[in-house]
Amino acid sequence: MPELPDVEIFRRVLERYARERVMTAVEVRDPAMLVDVTPAAFARALAGDRLTGTRRHGKNLFAARGRGGHLWMHFGMTGSLEPFREEPPAHARVLFRFPQSPHLAYVNVRRLGHLGLVEDIEAWLAAEGIGPDALDPALTGEWFAEALGRGRRSVKAALMDQGLVAGIGNVYADEILFQAGLRPEVPVAALDRGWRERLFTTMREVLRTAVDCGAAAERYVERLPDGYLTRRREKGAPCPRCGTPLETARIGGRTSVFCPRCQIDPRR
Repeated sequence: MPELPDVEIFRRVLERYARERVMTAVEVRDPAMLVDVTPAAFARALAGDRLTGTRRHGKNLFAARGRGGHLWMHFGMTGSLEPFREEPPAHARVLFRFPQSPHLAYVNVRRLGHLGLVEDIEAWLAAEGIGPDALDPALTGEWFAEALGRGRRSVKAALMDQGLVAGIGNVYADEILFQAGLRPEVPVAALDRGWRERLFTTMREVLRTAVDCGAAAERYVERLPDGYLTRRREKGAPCPRCGTPLETARIGGRTSVFCPRCQIDPRR
């Protein structure tokens, strides 16, 4: 599933290929991708308009429209934005055409993503219950330490809670915990202040590194530093730090990958 670093890549694609270019036509090939707008209304609102700026918030991508309001995209499990010249790529669900190529395609293999029109981003985020972006410069370690709470849920589930901080999914939750040296099943109630602040600092460092490297959750992982778990994220692969075979576990319905030697449970 595309996570914060993936969506940052898509934001850069949108900036490069669509910003300040007039959309001559918008073709909705799969109406099921749209939320709260008909294909005709969606195409009518965007055709003849241009995108004047972009913003990523967690896993959501917004683009300001010259006429007002915003285009919104969420990429689900397998979504992406792909430029094309003549023939659209396979599984293209929505096409954004310009006077000259390259054009842009919203691609989604499993059809679990969404697009729509949003007037006010902040109001929309609040209505959807989406927390602050994980890389929001206004966030502090003190705020994060309190926001984690004292409950029984696992620290991995907390990191993936989009209402806590937005943008972290299964892959980067594992990476953050690996870099922090913390087991994914540890309940947040077991974390003292030091662990909470360490987790916050590591979260920011990992996500910034992925963004700076242009690495996604499943693509371009070779761009990440050698000591990153995501480069070899599979059971039995050698830990990039100590060489111990990596292990997996089902936590919160998702498969977690971790090193049984480098990652600890503070309760033990």
